[in-house]
Amino acid sequence: MQGSLKTKAANFLSRYPKVFFCHIPKCAGVSLSNAIHASLYPSFFKATRMSSNIDLAGSKVSSELLNIDMTIAREVQLAFSLNDKYKKFITGHCRARPELVDRFGESWNFITILRDPKKRFVSEFVYNKFKDSDWAKHDEEIDVYLDSAFARHSATTYARYFSKFTDADDIFKYEGEAIETAVDNLKNFSVAGTLENLTGWQHKFNNHFDTKIKIDNKNSSPNKSLSSELYKDTSVMERINHLSRIDKAIYEAVSKF
Repeated sequence: MQGSLKTKAANFLSRYPKVFFCHIPKCAGVSLSNAIHASLYPSFFKATRMSSNIDLAGSKVSSELLNIDMTIAREVQLAFSLNDKYKKFITGHCRARPELVDRFGESWNFITILRDPKKRFVSEFVYNKFKDSDWAKHDEEIDVYLDSAFARHSATTYARYFSKFTDADDIFKYEGEAIETAVDNLKNFSVAGTLENLTGWQHKFNNHFDTKIKIDNKNSSPNKSLSSELYKDTSVMERINHLSRIDKAIYEAVSKF
């Protein structure tokens, strides 16, 4: 009897693909994560171990107690989840390093979307300045912020998420290698594209999974007027563009996929 139930459960689960949606901050990830799940799985999956988010609170506790970087704590969570034979959907702010994609790429569909780096940078700056929670919150003006280590960290988000490097200083030191390894890694994703060509991304997704995804807008900027002011400041945007040059190269390569 127990064997029969296991067989039926396995047959049921085999209908559904395994997906990791790599949610890059400020790239419409909340909307896309919800849309992906709705287009591929029954809603009740969200109440089971078959669907999960990278636990940000848990990764913070792990970081503090074990004295490890929070990024590593999240990657450990991801590796465990990808190795879970019952898991079907995972999402969260977690890098998808080349070694991990190579290891699990045959059994899992890796999915992501990139946004114009200067827009993503501005959106993250504004969001973190005015959000309610304390995590990554700041109160700096843009001129001061652009000289900070956090700005370098933010400007190299795509390189950190997808290349062989995790540290912004290493990324700036080995620009060419960071770009090359990130782009090569993203070529192994089942669906990767850009927010500026969302229609093209949807087309790739629908063709790959034989479905029809519907996307709503969520989690908008808390201060759009500041974003507009920054876009109008030529000197500020020149600095942002220069700081984001590595992510820009990765973005442009993905836009041609």
